[in-house]
Amino acid sequence: MEQKKLWLGIGILLAIVVVIVVVIAVVRPTKEDSTEGMSTSDGAESTSDMSSDGEDTIMPVDAGIYVERVDDLSEDFINGVDISSYLALSNSGVKFYDFEGNELDDQGFFDLLADCGINYVRIRVWNDPYDESGNGYGGGNNDLATAVQLGQWATSAGMKVMIDFHYSDFWADPAKQRAPKAWENYSVEEKAAALEAFTRESLLTLLDADVNVGMVQIGNETNGKVCGESDWNNMNLLFGAGGGAVRSVAEERDQEILVVLHFADPETEGRYADYAAKLAAGNVDYDIFASSYYPYWHGSIDNLQSVLGQIASTYDKKVMVAETAWNYTYADGDGQSNTIGADTRGIDREYDVSVQGQAMEIRTVIDAVAGIENGIGVFYWEPAWIPVQVYDPEADNSAQILAQNQEIWEREGSGWANACAGEYDAEAKEWYGGSAVDNQALFDFTGHPLESLKTFRYVRTGTNAAYVDNGEKPALTQEGTVVSDADNLLPDPGFEESDGSMWIISDETGSTDIEVNGTNNRSGSACLHFWNDKDFSYTVEQTISLEAGTYTFGGFLQGGDAGRDDVFELYVINGEETLTAEGGVTGWQNWSETVVDGIVLKESGEITVGIRVEATAGAWGAWDDFYLCRQVAGD
Repeated sequence: MEQKKLWLGIGILLAIVVVIVVVIAVVRPTKEDSTEGMSTSDGAESTSDMSSDGEDTIMPVDAGIYVERVDDLSEDFINGVDISSYLALSNSGVKFYDFEGNELDDQGFFDLLADCGINYVRIRVWNDPYDESGNGYGGGNNDLATAVQLGQWATSAGMKVMIDFHYSDFWADPAKQRAPKAWENYSVEEKAAALEAFTRESLLTLLDADVNVGMVQIGNETNGKVCGESDWNNMNLLFGAGGGAVRSVAEERDQEILVVLHFADPETEGRYADYAAKLAAGNVDYDIFASSYYPYWHGSIDNLQSVLGQIASTYDKKVMVAETAWNYTYADGDGQSNTIGADTRGIDREYDVSVQGQAMEIRTVIDAVAGIENGIGVFYWEPAWIPVQVYDPEADNSAQILAQNQEIWEREGSGWANACAGEYDAEAKEWYGGSAVDNQALFDFTGHPLESLKTFRYVRTGTNAAYVDNGEKPALTQEGTVVSDADNLLPDPGFEESDGSMWIISDETGSTDIEVNGTNNRSGSACLHFWNDKDFSYTVEQTISLEAGTYTFGGFLQGGDAGRDDVFELYVINGEETLTAEGGVTGWQNWSETVVDGIVLKESGEITVGIRVEATAGAWGAWDDFYLCRQVAGD
């Protein structure tokens, strides 16, 4: 009898345990459906309610910025960042912190990215970014060894990696596609063999180091040129060689690795359709057609979605944005001029210059790409490229800090370019130094994360915050010089009239043209473009009638590949007096302003304003947005 009672008790106990387990399994959501652990800036967590059809509904989270949820965003949608400069910054002594103010070690930095909803990192690779003495060219000194280290940290944080092969020893972009030093005398067939071998060996090295490579980019912003080749038959041969290397390694390692081709300037009508058609005609094997998209250069978000959607539907390719960014301030944090500043004209004004504006820009691009069938992801470009030391031009020690920054940039390669890079990249002869994008980072100048970094997580939940515009508005003023259209006395200041009739162009070498709807405009639809394969010179001017007063004449210039003694000059002829100001070119879409100030007319009369250029063969660029303004009290 006692034994029967014992077994009866055991049976009842087991039944109770089974009931408890069943109840827990029903009540508790699965890991896939849960948003547990998605803490916000104030410690609140995302919650989910049961909808009428029995499915979990993700609720918005409390946050300091407004982010609208992107509906139906797939779990594997790529929320990526390009973090290529991080190792050089870390070696330079730059410190990063979490949202609670705790200093992060290297692995902790990548863990923070993953905690903020980032699931992919992009890492550029240059073949040999060093001079004969072993001095790095800068820009992160992104050789293969650097990619391995960055890739290991990213993999340990649970993120995948996209390797961005530039097939150059330094920056490759639409204006620069120089072959690596070791390949420059190769035939295109020899380049293809070398490119295939380099891709294969590099990828095997990364995989052997346990880097989780999910995508490989064959060239960077290859708009009509790659590795020194501009004939599309040759380009397709190189694209195929790189892609073939990826395919063979992926098959050998039984690992899915996607092949990416990357282009820029989607705003130019027909450009992407033409590229895709040429790739198809050349039977180039690739998976993803990727685009750069910077709102201040690349047109509307609707146009981006349209042109990428056409590629996806016409050629059954995946599409994505490989680079995007937006600035949260106009301030310069390191003493190196920024790509986007308060004087930049023609930028998209849809987003505020603020942390909230950054979040809006990121969310808008993600939503646009996610809305394309086969749209797979977005990468933010260099969100951690912040100052080595914060530079304040008003501080007593400003000169000392700038000198220290310059020394560290040269030693560790944490600036945009080092002086020694001038042997390979002509632009670096005149323009080298720190970060030109520190005001577009997702960390402040001291390494503390901005809440916009969490946008990659917030797009999956939305936030409860109200939209607040606390940002700086895009300005049209610099150094007291008013450049608004209302105050501009100069007819046709941006060459918008296609015949250029307001300007007298004296150009016997045929090096200039008024480019309409091209890629070189600073604002509007036109600019004055120049290039020649021989030494060239020209002047452009117009004569204006003015009342007595004091005036300022200025304009903006971008370009590259100029010689050290080339002349880019603004001039003003005022009676017997000629005033001049010297400008220069420092890169594609890196606009610099040249100003002739203090033009005094003692009585009403005429002045002549103009441009004078004397340049060596191969120099290129564009002028845009000239202004002639009367100075008033307070200017």
